Amino acid sequence: MKLSEEKIYTNTGNKDVLALVTDEGNCVLDIGCGSGSVASILKGRGKTVDGITISQTELDEASKVLRKGYIYNLENGLPKEISDNEYDYVICSHVLEHIAFPEKLFADIKRVLKKDGHLIIALPNVFYYKYRRQLMKGSFKYEETGVWDYTHLRWYSFEMTKEILKKNNFEIELATVTGDLPFTSLLKYLLPAGLRKALYGMLTGISKGFFGYQLLYKVKNVK
Repeated sequence: MKLSEEKIYTNTGNKDVLALVTDEGNCVLDIGCGSGSVASILKGRGKTVDGITISQTELDEASKVLRKGYIYNLENGLPKEISDNEYDYVICSHVLEHIAFPEKLFADIKRVLKKDGHLIIALPNVFYYKYRRQLMKGSFKYEETGVWDYTHLRWYSFEMTKEILKKNNFEIELATVTGDLPFTSLLKYLLPAGLRKALYGMLTGISKGFFGYQLLYKVKNVK
């Protein structure tokens, strides 16, 4: 398979991440903003959104909805021109897995977040049962998107991410996973949505790492 030389991210916005941005607080920094899908939805909700990407092509599109846009390599943290204590929310939706050494980024996020501001993180879960099966078979191939995205540099587990966030002095308010039941394509015809949701909740209560497709965290900056 031929992999793209420049990775361009376009999607309809991560609804699970967007649900964690409440009416409280107005100013948002979208780290890894892609072409501006999340920023566009938040702007429609009255938020002021700045964004960071490493792609000029993405920034050209995202700038239509951003207050400020930056091209920056996140291995170096955040741009110095971003003011201290500026943001109510910082979003890292499927970003950290692309960064080899995230320590500087975490320190800079604390710098630009207001006291009691929130960092929202979404990550792919390589230990989801479907991916475990592939690993057990000793077979996976890098792909354009998904957990095997060829630009991913790190893998995170549910508990390891919690430990990293605590180590960087964030207070965890929410640590959960999102996804659906195994065999959803079949069960959606047999079970009502409410029952499927309840059963999925039971399964993730047994093992978030096994049944969670996406890892999701909302943490507070306690300075």
